Amino acid sequence: MLEIVFCSLSLTLVLTGIAKFALFLALISVLILFHEFGHFVFAKSAGVTVTDFALGFGPTLLSTRRGDTTYRINALPLGGYCKMVGEDQADDGSADPGNFQRKSWGARFAIIVAGPIFNLILAALIFTFIGAVLGIQTGVINVVKNVIPGTPAASAGLQPGDQIVELDGRPVRSGNDMYDYIHGNKGKVIAVDVARGSRIIHLHILAKPTDEGGTVVGAFGFQAEDAIEHKPFVDAVVWGVSMVGVTAVGQTVAIGEAIAHHDSSALHGPVGIARIVTGTVQYGLRWILTLTATLSVVLGVVNLFPFPALDGGRLAFLVVELARGRPVDPEKEGLAHLAGFALLMVFVVFVTYHDIVQWVQGKGGL
Repeated sequence: MLEIVFCSLSLTLVLTGIAKFALFLALISVLILFHEFGHFVFAKSAGVTVTDFALGFGPTLLSTRRGDTTYRINALPLGGYCKMVGEDQADDGSADPGNFQRKSWGARFAIIVAGPIFNLILAALIFTFIGAVLGIQTGVINVVKNVIPGTPAASAGLQPGDQIVELDGRPVRSGNDMYDYIHGNKGKVIAVDVARGSRIIHLHILAKPTDEGGTVVGAFGFQAEDAIEHKPFVDAVVWGVSMVGVTAVGQTVAIGEAIAHHDSSALHGPVGIARIVTGTVQYGLRWILTLTATLSVVLGVVNLFPFPALDGGRLAFLVVELARGRPVDPEKEGLAHLAGFALLMVFVVFVTYHDIVQWVQGKGGL
């Protein structure tokens, strides 16, 4: 019987892990697909021949051909590409009127920048949906959402749905008011009055000294319900666009500081991102979509960095072409992108190794 229970529990944990990892793959796939779709739409509109539009790398699982383009779903979903005739300057596609290199400077610039821009647009749409439909968390209210097992709150009998109305005889006017009083009375037993249905329940709960971000505060061991604000549609659109700007600036500064201070813990590869995504699942759809929008902004912003092999690197070569009045030597640009790609792969291996070390040490998990 014990073996059956153990196997059942193990299977549940495995399936839960698989479901979370599948969510991570789906999320990343959507972001990459939208990015490549931006390149695809602008390439098609400019008359560039797109030979392949693929989600993932490696062996092809499914494919179909429409016109000049083969659409593929490949085995490894962590990536994707939109392959255009002439995009790789080493290709001999000059006879094709749909050659990327034969298009105007403006058309080529638009095709390259469209991928990152589409990621920013996707983020704005997600933020708008959150603001208008799911609502924005503006703080917390004085209602218990869940109680952490083994904490003073659990021992005292606090329950989800309880409304905390008084602390030591003081009326509780807001969630922040509630937390401020508990945090400020660490180590003390607080008289707590809660409204449970039509009854008032009197409890005594220890505000256990707890380290929160380097500061020791009192804590009961429960999570409060979120205070949610739903915005009118137009206000939600404005908020969504502004959130893209705020997120883009914040993430750019964070990446810059991490690189400047050699702080590898602030940078993540696929494993680290997977841990973040799977850890967010427990907080619900609002948090999952917020993370999705944030990752979409990061994907768009990072791709605009003027580094060879990234979209920003290709844009940089176009700017040089505009300044010089002629293109950079194709072989030199190709070598630069090849070297940039190699450096990016080394970087991915480095941060992935660091992510795995963090995971093994128990600092997060799938």
